[in-house]
Amino acid sequence: MKRLSLFFYLLFIAIDASSIVSEAAESPTETLVLQDVLQEVAGKNPEVIAAEKRERASEARIPQARAWEDPQVGVTQWSIPSSFNIGKADETWYTLSQSFPFFGKRALRGSVAELERTMASEEARSVRLKLMKEAKQAYYDLFFAHKAIEIHHEQEELARKFSRIAQEKFAVGEVGQQDVLRAQVELLQLTNDRETLEQERETAEARLNTLLNRPVDSPLGTPQAPTLPAVVPKLEELQREAEEARPENRMQALAIRRGEESVKLARRDLFPDVMAEVAYWDVHDGPNRWMASIKINIPWINKKKYDARIRENEAERSRAEAARQAAINETDLRIKEVLVRFQSSRRLARLYESGILPLAEQSLEAATIGYQTKKNDFLTLIEAQKNIKELELTYARTLTEIQKSLAELEEMTGRTF
Repeated sequence: MKRLSLFFYLLFIAIDASSIVSEAAESPTETLVLQDVLQEVAGKNPEVIAAEKRERASEARIPQARAWEDPQVGVTQWSIPSSFNIGKADETWYTLSQSFPFFGKRALRGSVAELERTMASEEARSVRLKLMKEAKQAYYDLFFAHKAIEIHHEQEELARKFSRIAQEKFAVGEVGQQDVLRAQVELLQLTNDRETLEQERETAEARLNTLLNRPVDSPLGTPQAPTLPAVVPKLEELQREAEEARPENRMQALAIRRGEESVKLARRDLFPDVMAEVAYWDVHDGPNRWMASIKINIPWINKKKYDARIRENEAERSRAEAARQAAINETDLRIKEVLVRFQSSRRLARLYESGILPLAEQSLEAATIGYQTKKNDFLTLIEAQKNIKELELTYARTLTEIQKSLAELEEMTGRTF
């Protein structure tokens, strides 16, 4: 019996020492602030940078669309002799020509390019909002991973405490050997579970580091714990704000306007452009002369081509109208789903704060006292320990889901909660 007690004691000491060393080595010391994370994502994430470059590229197309066609200059040697002696040509013509598009075409082209630049701006805004959402969700996933490890360490402390109680009671013959074995098995299981939790934390860190454009194994601090929101946003307000502010909805509204301007431009293309040319004739054996000419294209000969272009742009405008309504419907549905999830999680979190967790703590305390006073068995104590662990994890996961839901609502409405 003494040898068996010594074995259990040494095993407990080994597990206890390894747990303490592990906690000291893995415990982060710095706090990871959410606002700092968001600022770094906005400034360094490659997707944000690429979207901003696309916006600048579309802005550079506006002056190109509004610009005149390049003027043309030419030199013509007229009536070259059969010897191909250019110097003995009868005349030399110096010409200057310029194309003048029909009135309003340049303005319409510029208007279409301006709308496309605004669409690119909304697309860049959409990318930023999406990445802000992903960064917040990754931040709170990392918070949950740290919180799970923290709860795990607390459970290891409880398991070591229960193991000591079981060993003390076993040493004086108050309990059987099975209680000591159960305590050691529970402690060993917790020690093994720690490895899985550390892997989950590393995965969460890698995801957040990717958004920060850092190496995936860069060290990160401990995220701050979220607070329970005091106000529940209203569905109608969220849907109205999203309809007006969500980049996807605004892009489709801009696409409708672009389609309207493109239809106007396609109809304007049925009117001819003008080519004006002036030339100075250097007549080698007589008086010099001037020449001026006006030319126009004849689009009516290829009217089917222009009619098809008009139909194409009208169809694109109709597509944009349908796409905008589809985007609004999809946004309303997503907001409803996310808001229901948010409200459910918030009610659950308040219930945990006000009733479930305090009762679970009291139950664990009562089970501990009951085991010490021989009023209940060791299995009851272990079950109470496992129960409070699961409840604390569920509460932390609920807080995480609340913040992740808010991040989705912020992406769709542009509002900061």
